[in-house]
Amino acid sequence: MNNLTFQDSKALYKVTISKKLIKYIQKLCHQSSPNETGGILIGYYTDKFNLAIITKVLSAPSDSRSGPTWFYRGTSGIKKNLDTLWKRKKQFYIGEWHYHPNSSSNLSYQDIKQMKSIANSHSYNCPEPILLIVGGNDLKWEESIYIFPKGKEYIYLR
Repeated sequence: MNNLTFQDSKALYKVTISKKLIKYIQKLCHQSSPNETGGILIGYYTDKFNLAIITKVLSAPSDSRSGPTWFYRGTSGIKKNLDTLWKRKKQFYIGEWHYHPNSSSNLSYQDIKQMKSIANSHSYNCPEPILLIVGGNDLKWEESIYIFPKGKEYIYLR
């Protein structure tokens, strides 16, 4: 199968992403090493809203900044890109991704704070944003996915 599916222990939340997109993210991570990087997850939900399908990954905008233990995702060109994807494919922003170089894909305090802010933001219009964290390096990669439902604790998908 060419897709990876992550779900919580009760199978209430599910996220699917292609192995090809994971490889693309790993390539972006390799290129940014030893610094963090990140970007945006694009996709859609199934009719029953029980599965998020990630269809596209946007890399870090040109105004992004990073270091070995931090990443600030810029905004340059994002609105235009999202508007185009919505008009052409009915796909939209569903979350963020970023890289923890030579480290685990576990959440940091800053990750939690940022994602809760996105879940509560009217400008994002995304009450359950997804966060995909890639950890490691070329020798061993690992991925973790988390959902941040507005007003609730985050949910780890396995």
